[in-house]
Amino acid sequence: MERFFRSLMVVTLSVGLTACGMFSKDDEEVRTPKPLTSFEASVEMKQVWSHNIGEGVRDSYEQLLPSVFGDVIYTAGANGTVTALELESGKRVWNRKLGVQVGGGINAMQGMLLLGTLDGRVLALSAEDGSDLWETRVSSEVISIPQMSGNTVIVQSIDDTVSAINAETGEIVWTQENLQPALTLRGSSSPRIESGAVFAGFHSGEARAYRIEDGTPLWASKVALPKGSSELERMVDINASPLIVGDNVFMVSYQGNAAALDMYSGRVRWNREISSYKPMSSGFGSLYLTDQDSYVSSIDQRTGAVGWRQDQLEYRQVSAPAAYSSYVAVGDLDGYVHLLSQVDGSMAGRYKVGTAIRSQPVSAGNLLLVLDAKGKLYAFAQK
Repeated sequence: MERFFRSLMVVTLSVGLTACGMFSKDDEEVRTPKPLTSFEASVEMKQVWSHNIGEGVRDSYEQLLPSVFGDVIYTAGANGTVTALELESGKRVWNRKLGVQVGGGINAMQGMLLLGTLDGRVLALSAEDGSDLWETRVSSEVISIPQMSGNTVIVQSIDDTVSAINAETGEIVWTQENLQPALTLRGSSSPRIESGAVFAGFHSGEARAYRIEDGTPLWASKVALPKGSSELERMVDINASPLIVGDNVFMVSYQGNAAALDMYSGRVRWNREISSYKPMSSGFGSLYLTDQDSYVSSIDQRTGAVGWRQDQLEYRQVSAPAAYSSYVAVGDLDGYVHLLSQVDGSMAGRYKVGTAIRSQPVSAGNLLLVLDAKGKLYAFAQK
């Protein structure tokens, strides 16, 4: 199970134990990554450029996703190095060291850069030169990606508190707190904003929608119900961010389900048993997701039926998938980028980068952006 219990698990206040204290090496099930096999590639990739963005995530599981806005890509290293690069060439536009520990990815919107820190702050910078706009302290550490719509910034902290912040002043407008189970994965879903509402998933396996204007709850829906006799067996965290396509809100939980929810009512349209804590992607009417055993699957958005399931990357600690051209791109523990056919999941291409790839690749026009665990960003394009 990717041996992630030590690095991903958090025990909350009432329990007062660490994951290291709960699970010994003798208790862990060792699962050997499946060796890679050769195949005839149907697509070839070339490296266009690469750039060091600062400290990477290394052995942790935070997601330092870059953000593309126009013809510039913005990155944040774990050590607070923020960089703006020309998308096509990788040439540095500006660079700034903030001196903070960044917990989640960066988001570029409306001339503003947003990022969260491990000491519970949300920072807003100018996209033009990285200068400070405002800084706001929230309830706990932020390892999700802040979102923005109009004049409101939405952030979800690791304690499942959702906060709305005035985008001009940095003032907190409203907050919504949510109870957590005793045992949770170390992670946090990044909320999504659509049609005047905020959609968020929580460690309890529940999805909620709030009115962005004032935080009024609109609906709550269970994506997964806890099962089993132990706290470990009953973990159903939603760490993957909601994915919105049309009027569907797609969610997936650990040890639970993938589900399609009606955006306006929260009614469950379908669910399918699957365990994942990584973001999903979409394309060709399908959802693409990586489960806890590193199987990559295609699920029909309308019915929830499984279209295909690729098992050749079993236990290789495969990243969240990204739809790129007519392919699904994932990275693995050895630094390989794999391209799968969106049609049938077959292996279409493979490329090696420096080290492990933990972050979801990013599709940006004709480029595929891949960040490795040491903080090196690569841009690839099809030959």
